[in-house]
Amino acid sequence: MTGSRRSLVVTLALGLGLIGAPSQAAPPPTAEASRAEAPLADSLILTNATVWVGDGTVLEQASIRIDKGKFVEVRTGVIAARGDIPVIDVEGKLITPGLIAADTQLGLVEIGLEASTRDDSLVVGEPIRSGYDPSSAVNADSSLLAIQAIEGVTTAAVSPVGGLLSGQVAWIDLLPGQHGELVADRSIAIAGNLGQAFAGSRAAGVTALIEVFEDAAWYRLNQKNFDRGQARELVAHPLDLRALWPVIDRQVPLVVHANRASDLLALIELAEQLDIRITLVGAAEGWKVAEQLAKAKLPVVVQPTHNLPGSFETLGARLDNAALLASAGVNVAIASFDSHNARNMTQEAGIAVANGLDPKLALRALTLAVAEAYGMDKDYGSIAVGKVANLVVWDGSDPFELSCWPTQVYVRGQALEMRSRQTELRDRYFDLGGFEP
Repeated sequence: MTGSRRSLVVTLALGLGLIGAPSQAAPPPTAEASRAEAPLADSLILTNATVWVGDGTVLEQASIRIDKGKFVEVRTGVIAARGDIPVIDVEGKLITPGLIAADTQLGLVEIGLEASTRDDSLVVGEPIRSGYDPSSAVNADSSLLAIQAIEGVTTAAVSPVGGLLSGQVAWIDLLPGQHGELVADRSIAIAGNLGQAFAGSRAAGVTALIEVFEDAAWYRLNQKNFDRGQARELVAHPLDLRALWPVIDRQVPLVVHANRASDLLALIELAEQLDIRITLVGAAEGWKVAEQLAKAKLPVVVQPTHNLPGSFETLGARLDNAALLASAGVNVAIASFDSHNARNMTQEAGIAVANGLDPKLALRALTLAVAEAYGMDKDYGSIAVGKVANLVVWDGSDPFELSCWPTQVYVRGQALEMRSRQTELRDRYFDLGGFEP
């Protein structure tokens, strides 16, 4: 095949999405490079590593012992192997916690424009959908899972969309193909939205949120009267109201999409008035009210590259939003808000650092801060004894550089096969000799 024909075939494959270029540099496209370097095992030891714990701590020449999917020992020096536990020398490479993708629809959406591949929303007109739990629809065979996982994303918060209250958020570990194992926890949060879309007024949205939480609290105390028909009409279905009880009890957060500064201030007041935990997602104009957010101790999840006024709600968007929020004392997490490219979160963090974010906070913003924002930091977000053994071995010293990529990813202590639909297509079309007539 001539060079021009080869170039044409590759160009067409890229254009049709048959070949997906990874967001970071990739190792040479050989079959061996796309296989896991370590065996699956209940127990294993990784040694001779530089470990970024996730909370700002760095361990040099460190070792990690994993047992039954949890970290059981993390320290500098050598951990003595017991019995036939595999010991893997990572040869000084960097190890970080697995990255956590906030606010995704991973496993719920395959093709955005094909309704039959979407399970991320109820097709109903009701704005209150808090009883909707999409976790049973998460698809372990989604091609998007491996694409994100081999670039370091080991965990994701899977959120429904639409309405004033969209539904319940699921927490998944990215274990491609492992049906029944993927969902780590259900109903870890309630997803919501605040903006002008509700009843034509953002003020109406705030009022409706207050009303639905008041009805949820009232229904809890008056279920028998309601069931007997001896009560007033409620603003939402009992199942939707019941789903809000863990939020009222402060067991789980209300995770709200909002961008305009006035909306963020309204949510600060709402959190105080209802005495609930609120996590803010988006917060494009968060820098304008950074001090108020810090004082209220509301976690914020931002996308640093969201710096253009895509709507009147984001006229104040800017590249240094994350840096300004963090310098004010806000607990800042970083996400890409793109289920097909959740892996780009490392680039987002790198851009945030280039625009003033303290480099020491960059990894935390992709790991521990995300876990804290969803109330999952007891088990996720850092390499610490007792937490789920999700980690990434990198080939370089800075995971926020485009030239640095994962050489091995572990999810619940399992070494993933470092291949995806994109890498397989890359390998297939890399050598076009077999396509000659």
